[in-house]
Amino acid sequence: MDIKDFLILDTFPKRYEACFLENCAVKEDCLHHLYFKLQPASNTWGDAIFPSALMPENLINGRCRMFHAKRLVTCYAGFTHFFDEVRRKDLPSLRSEVYSYFRGRSNFYRYGNAERGYLYTQSMADDVKALFMEYGYNEPKYERTFKSIVFYE
Repeated sequence: MDIKDFLILDTFPKRYEACFLENCAVKEDCLHHLYFKLQPASNTWGDAIFPSALMPENLINGRCRMFHAKRLVTCYAGFTHFFDEVRRKDLPSLRSEVYSYFRGRSNFYRYGNAERGYLYTQSMADDVKALFMEYGYNEPKYERTFKSIVFYE
């Protein structure tokens, strides 16, 4: 799949910030500006990035701190067999650490099901792999991998 296949309004999370700053140097590569361009004419309000984002004191490396590049990343889903290799004596503590990493059990399941806006990326997989390695296990098994755009990092 090409990145253009993902750049439709339905793929963006709810309440994503729109950027309508036409004088931004990186607007063509930014997801926030693309989100603004995809809005229907009937949409008259929503979350936005303010013009003060382009003031010199708010820039990072010469660009807006809200800049979010359009790029595809590998994501993982399907946590049904996540803890299959874990011994019973390690299961409660490792599971607790993993749930804490995801900020709760419900988020763990949201990432596992790849719900809208909950994408389990390679960097997250590396963090969880490190938790498993601390207990002496290999990384957990995932049921599927796919490409997607990540809107929050």
